[in-house]
Amino acid sequence: MDNLLKELTDLLLSDGEFASDGSILKNKLIEAVFASEVSILKILLNSETLKSHFFVEVEGTLIFDKIKFQEFVTNKEFLPDSFTAFENRIGLTAGDSYLSQANEVVLSWPYKDCILEGGMLKTEQKREEIFWNTNLSPENITRLFEPKALIGWEYWDKDAISKGKAMPVERLCLNDNLLIKGNNLLALYSLKTRYAGRIKLIYIDPPYNTGSDTFKYNDRFNHSAWLTFMRNRLEIAKELLSPTGTIFVNLDDNEAHYCKVLMDEIFGRQNFIANIIWQKRYSPDSRIGISDAHEHILCYSLDPGHFGENRNLLELTENQTKQFKNSDNDPRGPWKANDFTAAGYRPNQMYEITLPSGRVVVPPQGRCWRVTKAGFEAFKADNKMYYGPKGDGVPAVKRFLTEMEGMVPWTWWPHNEVGHSQEAKNESQALFDGEYVFDTAKPERLIQRIIHIATNPGEIVLDFFSGSGTTAAVAQKMKRTWIAVEQLDYVVDLPGERLKKVIAGEQGGISKSENWTGGGSFVFAKLAQHNDLFAKRVTTAKDSKELLEIWSEMQATGYLRYDIQLNEFVTEEFLPLPLAEQKQILLDTLDANHLYVNLNSLGDQTLTIDENDLKLTLEFYGITE
Repeated sequence: MDNLLKELTDLLLSDGEFASDGSILKNKLIEAVFASEVSILKILLNSETLKSHFFVEVEGTLIFDKIKFQEFVTNKEFLPDSFTAFENRIGLTAGDSYLSQANEVVLSWPYKDCILEGGMLKTEQKREEIFWNTNLSPENITRLFEPKALIGWEYWDKDAISKGKAMPVERLCLNDNLLIKGNNLLALYSLKTRYAGRIKLIYIDPPYNTGSDTFKYNDRFNHSAWLTFMRNRLEIAKELLSPTGTIFVNLDDNEAHYCKVLMDEIFGRQNFIANIIWQKRYSPDSRIGISDAHEHILCYSLDPGHFGENRNLLELTENQTKQFKNSDNDPRGPWKANDFTAAGYRPNQMYEITLPSGRVVVPPQGRCWRVTKAGFEAFKADNKMYYGPKGDGVPAVKRFLTEMEGMVPWTWWPHNEVGHSQEAKNESQALFDGEYVFDTAKPERLIQRIIHIATNPGEIVLDFFSGSGTTAAVAQKMKRTWIAVEQLDYVVDLPGERLKKVIAGEQGGISKSENWTGGGSFVFAKLAQHNDLFAKRVTTAKDSKELLEIWSEMQATGYLRYDIQLNEFVTEEFLPLPLAEQKQILLDTLDANHLYVNLNSLGDQTLTIDENDLKLTLEFYGITE
């Protein structure tokens, strides 16, 4: 094989036709072979070794084995620095073959999960992410997404808040407001049993993948990892939506367009509703070349027809209301003139109209009147026609303010209507005694509009990137049922405390416009951690002694990878290693499928689950003992 490769390479380099600057022109070579060009045949026939290998003699005639030669030169050992095997044939290989030609290879979408760690204060440095990146078999993937046990159940209402102590959860209802702490991907799969097909609206504000957030989400994914991260979550989110449900995803320019393509694939391009442009700034940033002023909110509905017919209209703004006047003192109140023409040609809507001035008019070219002659006469008799202040203008029809049910939403949402980033910061500061705590919080008015358009009171709203808890707070004030998921440790201190303030009757944000005086309740629970607790302890360990203590516990009660050989762990070899390397070794032994406690593992004697937590977990999943 090696001799054959060398001889062929030497011949091609010496000939010159298929070489340039000491490199073989592989594409040209392949094309010449495909065309059975004389020049390449002569080269091969000049070598007895090559001739015997690539030609077959049939009754005195040499036949070139084109397929054999093709396979030989496409072998990656031949010209390994070549970018492609063929000009029009680029792909992955396993050994000497393309994956498409290999029966033993299965391509599947890799599951990457991220344990996003963070803190609450701006002064904290962004910590490195514990990034579980494991290729899993279908069986392992199934186990990873099994429902998880829920612990630490708490019930909060006005009475509990006034006493500063949570009440026990007596029973669970589908209309409970629910705050869950835990990995949001696993939480979504845990919600599936109870809420599949029940969620009316999903709104999420995921990490923007900018690398510049001051808050401590790890916002430094590369594009492919971020899209994988989003894909895993959006796929299960779709299963939670009701048949007429809607999803809104808030992003900036960094990933919005990539996410649009991803959501087209998951939700169907035909189910795309709109790309809403939210004006997040009211003044430009002079420090950059072109200041960004907006963010994108991608909207999809599983039933666009139903959404178009049933979405709620928006209230008229003050500026819109001012457009209605009553210049003729019509007893029906303020009105504005609407166009009396329609596009197209309809013979029964083509007629002459005599204006009060005596001038006769017909529809402009390419248009017709909006109603028939009989309809026009009815409008005229009802004093609904308007011809300008002098009675000589183009016919218009009066639209009274009292007839306006609302305005159809459109894709431009200016800051004066739905708030801006500074408004969101001010709301956060007011809630937390002047301490600004969340860089990417959204104004309550923005979330109010989304919830108003897509839902009615009592319907369920889900936000699985809860952040500061704005979605849940607004949903509470608007009398919607809500579910919020957050995996960072501040979930109790930030959204939890914010929601307690909402129930107590705080008057920030949209409270006044919604006549909010407080009330309601929410249930808090967290996914029961197992290996994830070990991972966090390993990551924060201060020295090798502490790591060895953790390692001892991991062997006794942790779930370790099946391929780990415990007898190969030698303390004498472990201790001289740098602390960071020691930590990585222990992290690598953990089975990433058991970061949290699976529902079907509750019988494991190594797990200690409180009796009430067990009871409520079973009730949550509809399991009767």
